[in-house]
Amino acid sequence: MIRRKIYMIKKIILLFVIVLSAFAAVSCNDDKNKDDEVTVGILLTATHSALNNAKDGFIEALKANGYENAEFIVKNPEGDTTTMNAMATELVRKSDIVLGIGTPAAVALQSARDAEEIDITVLFTAVTDPVSAGLMADVNQPTDITGTNDMNPVADQVDLILELAPGITKLGVLYNISEPNSLVQSEMVKAQAAKKNVEVIVKTVSEASEISAATTALIQTEGVGAIYLPTDNLIAANMPAVGSVADELGVPTVCGESGMVAAGGTITYSINYKSLGYLTGEMAAKILSGTPCSQVPSTSVDASGLEVAINEDSIAKLGIEVPQSIKDKLNK
Repeated sequence: MIRRKIYMIKKIILLFVIVLSAFAAVSCNDDKNKDDEVTVGILLTATHSALNNAKDGFIEALKANGYENAEFIVKNPEGDTTTMNAMATELVRKSDIVLGIGTPAAVALQSARDAEEIDITVLFTAVTDPVSAGLMADVNQPTDITGTNDMNPVADQVDLILELAPGITKLGVLYNISEPNSLVQSEMVKAQAAKKNVEVIVKTVSEASEISAATTALIQTEGVGAIYLPTDNLIAANMPAVGSVADELGVPTVCGESGMVAAGGTITYSINYKSLGYLTGEMAAKILSGTPCSQVPSTSVDASGLEVAINEDSIAKLGIEVPQSIKDKLNK
């Protein structure tokens, strides 16, 4: 009789363990029914067209994939690090999945998630190099963070500005010293310019008030014939400060993305950030629907997502004749 009671107790304990394990497995799964209430946290680094377009594409993709009733919590610290970190903590606490738009925002969310010890997937977009930023060890082997990179076709962009302004011997580069993604692009500019026997002069800034003076110094002191502007959040948010000086002093700018051209730059050959954001939204939909983050590798848009953009006002002020070879690219 005693043995039978012990046997029954063991069966009850075993059944309890099985049920508890099943519950734990469900609770640790990112799987969200599309009819469930899903909260998506979005953290932008700052306000500028590329990041805004990525956000719009991301939301559009999630809605197109059945999450039209999702709640989107969008935060923007306008580049302030302290505020960004606080917003990141709030988002990882309140959301089912989070997106960092721009390298600083993505890093802030990753740090907040780790500090809070919350089991939540972090997505990123508009990040130039997720490995050098410390977000991933290998873009093809994600763990609990993945997303899309916006690495520019830097070599093609350098070739484009040399095509627009042939004969220049010095190319300037201007970026925020606090943004590692900009340093990566600057080094790529140097490598490509060296192949064309063009000297690269680099100027860095740490705040918006320094941009106009740095632009002037590149042109008047260093004698550059054109300026390369990477996908740098500070520069992108203050393009009029660069564009107005460069146009006035007769020097064209080649930008990391088309929104910077629209805001005052001269020309670019770059990715479409809304398409990049849309691609990230499709990744989020997969993860929310149950696909493990480890099976969603980091990626980017393919060559078909690249486009040439020209600021006709800048071209007119500079008095440049756009070569037919570039016009042909515009018509593709």
